[in-house]
Amino acid sequence: MAAVLVVVALWIAPRLQPATGTLVVVAAGRSATSLPASTLMLHESGGSWVTVGKGDDVQRLALKVTAGQVEPLLLGIDSGRLVTGAVYAGNDDVNLGLGELAGKFEPMPAFQLIDPAAAPINLDSLAGKDVVIAAFHTTCHETCPLYTALFSQLAKQIPPTVTLLEVTTDPETDTPSVLKSYAGQIGAHWTFATGTAQAVADFWKPFGVELAGGDTHTSTLALVDRHGFIRLVYRGVPKVGHDIGPSLVTSLSAKGLSELASGGDGWGAPDVLHALATIAAPEGSVVSAGGKAPAFTLTSTDGAKVSLSDYAGKPVVINFWATYCPPCKAEMPLLQKSVGPQSGARLVLIDEGDGPEATRSFLQSLGIRQAALLDSDLAVGRAYGLSALPMTVFLRSDGTIDRRQIGQLQAGVLAAELSNLSSQ
Repeated sequence: MAAVLVVVALWIAPRLQPATGTLVVVAAGRSATSLPASTLMLHESGGSWVTVGKGDDVQRLALKVTAGQVEPLLLGIDSGRLVTGAVYAGNDDVNLGLGELAGKFEPMPAFQLIDPAAAPINLDSLAGKDVVIAAFHTTCHETCPLYTALFSQLAKQIPPTVTLLEVTTDPETDTPSVLKSYAGQIGAHWTFATGTAQAVADFWKPFGVELAGGDTHTSTLALVDRHGFIRLVYRGVPKVGHDIGPSLVTSLSAKGLSELASGGDGWGAPDVLHALATIAAPEGSVVSAGGKAPAFTLTSTDGAKVSLSDYAGKPVVINFWATYCPPCKAEMPLLQKSVGPQSGARLVLIDEGDGPEATRSFLQSLGIRQAALLDSDLAVGRAYGLSALPMTVFLRSDGTIDRRQIGQLQAGVLAAELSNLSSQ
């Protein structure tokens, strides 16, 4: 059977705004593993033909071709050329692309900064990476040390596809040599950036952050995705708990110490990590329904090591959740009541990003007696294609994935899924 591709190409303006509509191209190959090399051309209103992709205009992407199945592709095209980064393959990535190309996400404007070694930092140097950006300066003694502590926590857990970038709001003071000294003092291994006053002001303009020294700047953390789009902006004081280096604690003023003790505005590393996992989910290689469930070994809230292989030969219901997720809290009692010996399936609860104490407290508050597994670095969630919480994955007794359910489970849906698992 021929392999079939559907290519959806949007003719777009430079800011990735759709201008004239949608072009659908269907191509068929002679086998399930290959397609012939082809040239895509567009017919302009003036009567001439324009080749989509000229010269060395080539962008690589991973594409799965399966006999009898449709694999969507989305191409962003401007004046007959592929737009850098605007190539998407697969349902999840195409959905991401539609949001980007439709202008739902604001593109990061071009900028020119430098790191402590005076190496350039710009859109090109960050291309293909999800970037966490924080506003700070070295003479700030309130929120800035807390943001740096947050980065220290993130640095231990982020995948190599993520870049951490602290950008000063006081370029006159924070020269490259000052940033180098600061990074050495706190043991930071992520990137710091500065530049001319105008360059730094231009960088922060899309985020509503103005240049400032002392303790007067706008406390801001932002996520920019691998295609250069601003996806999320946090304001205020992060919650870093007790995981903060001594040198950062001693740099805090009385107000800074008060903000540390208060827990800030309630958001912290788990929230940022979950947001990164959501942004990165379309990029991952996720096992589809019918595929073998990714293996894992995690530590439970009672300290035991638990592996997926421990449940070999039995249907399994894996529930991904977090303590800050209201729908997770709402469905948890239903899961404990319905998934057990009477159903023939085993329930595995996987907490995404919370610490053991917070997880145990959450379970106790709901009367949940079962221990949960701690996915501290969110790696298992990424392997299973987690893009939103809660998510429940139903595994057959042979270890293959039967179905994923994103969002809160209803009793009828859960009963039907359990019945389906028991009949296989």
